[in-house]
Amino acid sequence: MLVKEGYIRPEWFTTGYRITDAEYRHISETDFHLAMSNDEVFVHVTHGGDFVGIMKRAFEDALTVSRRGVLVVGPQELVAQVAATIPRALVFALKETPMQLSPHLAGAEQRDQLHRLDVDVLAPGAWAEVHRSMIDVLDQ
Repeated sequence: MLVKEGYIRPEWFTTGYRITDAEYRHISETDFHLAMSNDEVFVHVTHGGDFVGIMKRAFEDALTVSRRGVLVVGPQELVAQVAATIPRALVFALKETPMQLSPHLAGAEQRDQLHRLDVDVLAPGAWAEVHRSMIDVLDQ
């Protein structure tokens, strides 16, 4: 959604299966643990017994070539790790009004990084409105 605005999505890694529509690189669990011990993993989560995430190098590469910044779309636990690591990161939670936010986002909310956009996914034009709202926040 924001890629057309100059944001770049970094390449993800997985030891098993993909969980987002981002580009992925498959690595072995041994390579994951080596990367962890060498402090090369930027963020990661366990999903279905597999490790998925983003290496520091992939994040830095995306940041280098982007015009506006890096866009990470993923599970709230992983996004919370990004927000905790990068103080100027902005987090968007796209939830309908009655839906609760994940407790993983509490830190981002306390640091004023969290922007909740209530969205009715079935409403006509809902995603266009979400996109406009995100751009408005990013342009502030």
